Amino acid sequence: MIVRRKGGLTEFIPSPQEKRDGLIRDHALGLLENLHQRLARLERASKLPADEAEAFTALLARMRADESRNLELHASLITADTASG
Repeated sequence: MIVRRKGGLTEFIPSPQEKRDGLIRDHALGLLENLHQRLARLERASKLPADEAEAFTALLARMRADESRNLELHASLITADTASG
């Protein structure tokens, strides 16, 4: 985090690494889901067993639930900071 102070104001600027990490974090789940759908389509077209695809579908659902829970927690922490500060 880059901190810039000017007069009585403090500005917090994300570093390039933090921006890159945030971008990857925000889009990684969608990219995995897209890749999974494409592979599942190929597997169905090739008449391969669907066991692995179904297992990954369950894993994606769990990852989505974890991510939404993390976002809710983050929002509640921001709300608590705003209310107390």
